[in-house]
Amino acid sequence: MSFENQIKEILKARLEGTATEEELAILREWLDRSPQNRELAELLEESAENLPLLGRIYGYDEQRVWGNIRKAARRRRMRMLAATARKYAAVAAVAALLAGGWWTLGRRAERLARQAYIEQLTPGVRGAVLTLSSGENVALEAGGQRMLVEQDGTRLEIAGEELAYHKVEAEQEIPMTNTVTVPRGKEFSLRLSDGTQVWLNSESSLVFPVRFGDGPREVTVTGEAYFDVAHDASRRFVVHADTVSVSVYGTAFNISSYADEGAIETTLVRGSVEVRSGHRRAMLQPGQQARVGREGAIFDVRQVAAEDYAAWTRGLFTFNDETIASICRKLSRWYGVEIVPRGVDADKVRYTGVVKRYETFAEMARLLARTDQIRADVEEGKIVLCIDRDDD
Repeated sequence: MSFENQIKEILKARLEGTATEEELAILREWLDRSPQNRELAELLEESAENLPLLGRIYGYDEQRVWGNIRKAARRRRMRMLAATARKYAAVAAVAALLAGGWWTLGRRAERLARQAYIEQLTPGVRGAVLTLSSGENVALEAGGQRMLVEQDGTRLEIAGEELAYHKVEAEQEIPMTNTVTVPRGKEFSLRLSDGTQVWLNSESSLVFPVRFGDGPREVTVTGEAYFDVAHDASRRFVVHADTVSVSVYGTAFNISSYADEGAIETTLVRGSVEVRSGHRRAMLQPGQQARVGREGAIFDVRQVAAEDYAAWTRGLFTFNDETIASICRKLSRWYGVEIVPRGVDADKVRYTGVVKRYETFAEMARLLARTDQIRADVEEGKIVLCIDRDDD
């Protein structure tokens, strides 16, 4: 029996007056773990009919969801749900929404549930998965330190959320690669064996040699990455992203190659790079961006505010005349949920602004709402950014 089911059974037994001393001791230990557990028990133990909610809540992530949902619910309970029945209806609505469906409730309770769901969405955190040359996966999360040694003797230092490769002299070069994969709702950074620093955005990956040889230093990226390349005049650094390759000797640039975006963008912050795609190529200067279409139809170079495209590495979202559809895709990757636009003008309505990347989604929604055109709602488990135009 899972622990959450055990707690549910003990709560039920206490309601019925049949709990043993051993069961009550387990329950007391669980209640002492956190104020959230005590409040959850108060909400559920008054009636055995409410106990199924415990399973739904645990199934979604009890600590993350209930900690935030109850904050939102308490602020509104006094003015919105005066009656006890309404209080339980609001809790039930939230649990039902997180489980994937709505119960039939009054409009006010539904509104509370939708807002509570938005309130519980937290920003991304640092973390990734490292795949070694052996195929072993290592979680790169907060806390703890480890030192790994690859088959060629290269030392991998894992210090909490940081990863660094330390090159050592080897009698024999053994070509091997590692992969760092960053899922939705996370970000990560690492230092390669040549000293190059790499920042990986959400839903991105980097494939790279454990140790660079005498030839070009070549890596492959998906999603979005920022590179601060260690200078080496004798060995160029080459980044491959789908149909594009970017060659440098020592520079800093951002490359975005998400599969759901129409173009691969290389933005130069410092130094110079050469961007190639098929038989076409372009040399970029600082402040320039090369855009290459997925089907090869686009290949252009334009002047941009280059630092804005690397702002995510400094904890900022910078939107420059950006469509709501594009903003939704970025927010989906960062908050780890599906966020979609609704409205015929999703590819026309544009937004300009700078937002702290580590804000909750609720705060992000409030900032977007200041335009008087965008509001956040919840439909069928998705966050919807509704575009309200009153131009007509």
